Amino acid sequence: MRPWQAIALLIFGVLVALVGVLTWVFWDEPLTSPLSSTSAFRFFRDVQVTNQKPHIVYGFLPYWNVKKVTLQPEITHIGYFGLGILADGNVQLKDGADQAPGYTGLQSEELLAIAQQLEARGGSLELVVTQFNGDDIVAFLNSPKAQKQFLSVLDTIILAYPISGINIDIEPSGIEITDELRDNYVNFISFLRQHLNTTYDKVPLTIDMYASASSNEQIWDIPRLAPLVDHIIVMAYDYHRRSSVQAGPVAPIFGGEKSWDSDISHHLKEYVSLVPPDKLLLGIPFYGYEWQTTDRSAQSPTYPETGATATLDRVTKILDQKKQLQVQEYWNDQALSPYLSYVEDGKTYLIYYENPRSISYKLDLVNQLDLAGVAIWALGYEGEDRVLWDVINQKFR
Repeated sequence: MRPWQAIALLIFGVLVALVGVLTWVFWDEPLTSPLSSTSAFRFFRDVQVTNQKPHIVYGFLPYWNVKKVTLQPEITHIGYFGLGILADGNVQLKDGADQAPGYTGLQSEELLAIAQQLEARGGSLELVVTQFNGDDIVAFLNSPKAQKQFLSVLDTIILAYPISGINIDIEPSGIEITDELRDNYVNFISFLRQHLNTTYDKVPLTIDMYASASSNEQIWDIPRLAPLVDHIIVMAYDYHRRSSVQAGPVAPIFGGEKSWDSDISHHLKEYVSLVPPDKLLLGIPFYGYEWQTTDRSAQSPTYPETGATATLDRVTKILDQKKQLQVQEYWNDQALSPYLSYVEDGKTYLIYYENPRSISYKLDLVNQLDLAGVAIWALGYEGEDRVLWDVINQKFR
């Protein structure tokens, strides 16, 4: 080898080494989601992504949070929660001698200001009307007269307040779900849809469903309801509740077949086989639950009547006292959810909650399944911190 060839080879070797060093220093390994083709979401391969519309970010705003919520730029819709439907079709305006708190909040200056801000940027304020009493639900759905009265009252509200959409949140409990009741629910939604179409230029209609409604017969006949509404909100949370006898995740993505009754992945797989994906909003929690437990284990038994809602502010305050409260932080690989335990006054407590990582994985589901967006329960539970909103901003750009 001639001297000039040796020098050229040496220089080439130095350049290759330099490129390697720079690549190693500046290369960021891409973050990989556990929701891959090798995961339990293999059915994603059959889903064709076609939705090019911007994602909907629907936030439920309960009346008790109206005065402390911050209207984040990512929010496209707000569902004000809400007004109750009585058995006779009237809306609950009184709670004993006082105004019903939902009605008081509807008239508040704070909600009016939120509606004006939303309208200015092309968003919309929807009214959530609710029924949770089983006897009232049966009486209302069995009565065309009551439903006609409800539409009359609803017209008055739409004309009086800056409402541009309706959300129906009827959640039966403690009653027998019959074919007749399911038919009556479909008939009511059909009646409401026809009324909104003929009375107004454009008033969107959404309905809320339990995630588990995809696999067992409840009040919602999903294939018949889907064509009647703009969106179905899948309430994919409360897999564990305040009253749960064991601690566990509020919104587990996986693990249902082994560790708890079911999970989000199982239910979404069924939903996308019944409803066009662009009609589905995935309900996600901005909250968690905490319980006094017998020990620090992931599914520790809970003490009765110790369950409570844990907001992000609550979790942050616990973490700020990490040493004093002997806090231990964990990650549940099945649920894809964080949890922590702490000790106070000699008692052990456990909190399952949501953080940017767990919310990020839920948004991955929305993107991979090409859903219309998310619906958040509830605005105000995230406090003043932007950490959860930043994830939504990144995933939904």
